[in-house]
Amino acid sequence: MCSKSKIAQALQIPPDELIRRSLKSFLEREIRAVQMDIADFQDRYGVPNSTELRFRIEQGEIYSHPAWEEAIEWERLEDHLGRLQRLLAEVGDV
Repeated sequence: MCSKSKIAQALQIPPDELIRRSLKSFLEREIRAVQMDIADFQDRYGVPNSTELRFRIEQGEIYSHPAWEEAIEWERLEDHLGRLQRLLAEVGDV
């Protein structure tokens, strides 16, 4: 198994820079995956966010099953996306 020092040396960058770039790349990939999942919900229900989906369910415009469970999942994804974006901003500030 390669160590971070060995990889950093081979790439001729400081180990801390290797870690920062790796974290940035990982977070960006995770953000894209979450955004794709959110886009699937947006396409499926024709609404921009989970709040609007809940409103439409409550108004009877969208059947509650399975939309209600998916609204909960969508909210979780929105929260997770926010956390990932905050972490990415912190990594970028280092």
